[in-house]
Amino acid sequence: MELQLKNIGMIKEANVKIDGLTVIAGENDTGKSTVGKALYTLLRAKTLSSNKDNEFFKKKFESIAQRIFKNQIIQNNSFISIEKNVIDYENNVFEFNKNNFLSAILIESPLIWNLYEFFNSAAQMAAFSDTPVKYPYIHWDLFTKLANERDEEYSLAKELVEKINGIIDGDFIHKKENFQNKYVFVREKQEFEIDNIAMGIKSFGTILVLIKNNYITKRRVLIFDEPEVHLHPKWQLEMAKILVELVKSGVKIVVNSHSPYMIEALKRYAEIKNIEDKTNFYLAENGYISFQKSLEGIFEKLAQPMRELKELKWQSLR
Repeated sequence: MELQLKNIGMIKEANVKIDGLTVIAGENDTGKSTVGKALYTLLRAKTLSSNKDNEFFKKKFESIAQRIFKNQIIQNNSFISIEKNVIDYENNVFEFNKNNFLSAILIESPLIWNLYEFFNSAAQMAAFSDTPVKYPYIHWDLFTKLANERDEEYSLAKELVEKINGIIDGDFIHKKENFQNKYVFVREKQEFEIDNIAMGIKSFGTILVLIKNNYITKRRVLIFDEPEVHLHPKWQLEMAKILVELVKSGVKIVVNSHSPYMIEALKRYAEIKNIEDKTNFYLAENGYISFQKSLEGIFEKLAQPMRELKELKWQSLR
């Protein structure tokens, strides 16, 4: 399937295939995150419009877009579509597909764990108060998925739980006692508060808990914004392995990245796992998201800082 975007925020045009692993590379402020957030907004609106009509779908899309983008992605000529879910302001067409169950999860930052206690308190306040609680929409949605397990035994990529446990040398355990809803990190039977563990462990912990809670499935697109953040290059490779394993299991994943380590690792592990035909790389630049047949163009763009450092080295030696 193909995600089509026109005049969405800083994105002038993009046609992005989402069939397995989709990697969008580029410098900061080139629209990488806009693609993921726009896709999330559309699919989230679609999910919440089940058994409703197209007008409800449009209103829900605009409501979520307002909270995520402050409506900056909506213009008179904006267009976004995927799998017969369409928001087209230029032609006044708003339709969603009731016959599929494709939805999305967006991981923006491991800082969600630092906000877990706050969101938990906000949830309790909302349950006993008529006063609306304002919160960052994407973080709130991710919090609800971390805090609540879907009522079924997870079967997808169950072996990845053990792999992640091995990488971080521990586990995230959900505790519900004395009206508390919290997680602790357990290593060798010793419990640690989540606030006191490394951000890299929290990054893996997010994937770990979403698998345990049955939210990473074949019917959801996992959108991961810069998964390399807070990770040593060694762990960037480990994260790439996990993401490729999920794709191998049938999960559709969109990754935004500006890390050469992460980008090349995703390509190499995709080759090893024989999913090259379901792996697509794109470069975000000048308002366009362009397909890349090889990584040469991506590395040419991302290598610019290294060339500048080499030039500085030669200048210092003169």
